[in-house]
Amino acid sequence: MTVLLEAEPTRFTVQEPDVPGYKDALALASVMLGYPDDSLCLQRASICQAVDQLPASSVATSLRTFAHWWVDADPFQMRQDYVTTFDTRRGAALYVTYLDHGDNGTRGVALYDIKHLYRANGFQPSDEELPDYLPTVCQFVALAPLEGALNALVMAREAVIGIHRNLARARSPYAPILAAIETIIEKGVQPCGS
Repeated sequence: MTVLLEAEPTRFTVQEPDVPGYKDALALASVMLGYPDDSLCLQRASICQAVDQLPASSVATSLRTFAHWWVDADPFQMRQDYVTTFDTRRGAALYVTYLDHGDNGTRGVALYDIKHLYRANGFQPSDEELPDYLPTVCQFVALAPLEGALNALVMAREAVIGIHRNLARARSPYAPILAAIETIIEKGVQPCGS
């Protein structure tokens, strides 16, 4: 299925990403991008085991790179790194509308659009985070019907590219997760004319 979507001012050709197991990869990325609280830290070994079972692809390789660091990382240090990485760097905030809109009124419209997309596809995100939280977007794409998933990938595209670029520049251990998500988006969302 290839469809044409418009996102101001760019038009995109979108299709199901040609990445084996991309929905499972996004579901795992969603979990691994969560705050490393005690519960998540206790689940790391089983999550990494699931990553190892992903079909071979550059996406799986990126997630395995992260998992290799993550599985044995000290929880206290990991929490400090997480906060430093995502909460104190504007360009690495895990909110896909924040990079483009900051905290101004146009972000409210973008958040509304994402919530509307979720509802239209029968998805009810947690009230604990804003709907544009990247782990939530990844979870939605992993579960949503194809058209809704493709729309979410278009909405997240620019932010994921920007966050990945900033994390790679900072040599963050989280950069491979963003590389995996960006690869999935690139395989499914192409600006027209590219």
